Amino acid sequence: MKYYKYIIIVLSILVLGMSGYIIYLYNRAESPNKDIKVENNEDKDIVQNKNLGKEYDCSYTKTYRIVNLLEGYVAEVPELSYVVLDAYQSHGAFTHIIPTTTKKGLKENKYYEFTYTIKGTGIINDENDVRSYIGSTEINQNNIEDSKLKVTLEIKETDKLGMEQVQENICEGK
Repeated sequence: MKYYKYIIIVLSILVLGMSGYIIYLYNRAESPNKDIKVENNEDKDIVQNKNLGKEYDCSYTKTYRIVNLLEGYVAEVPELSYVVLDAYQSHGAFTHIIPTTTKKGLKENKYYEFTYTIKGTGIINDENDVRSYIGSTEINQNNIEDSKLKVTLEIKETDKLGMEQVQENICEGK
């Protein structure tokens, strides 16, 4: 009976050791590029480009209705402002970052076409990624080295309603 305590302690140490080893193997499998040995410069370029993302030089357009201009809200960066938008049949509003100079000509309850132009190399998975690069474009417009991916935004009023509205997908990179 008195050896049960020692057996439980030894088994606990073995379980903890095996758990740690499994976590180590899992983390190693998660980062396969870590142990890649580059044989020539072409392979090295492929590995580097995989980590940098895709190359973009394209644009796409989406139509939104401005729900609220958030006139009383002061952003952390004066060059950038926020507006509340909704898209046709989306059943939900969301905030969108835009240049402050662009906001001055907009009106609530009007429809606008937002054209996003993406240039450079980076990773874009969804609309939130595209919007995050708009802020870096305005802040770093004189220092191109700060960001390898630039998104510019053009907003034009539209009279298209309902199914006529433009809802293009995010353009694909190479």
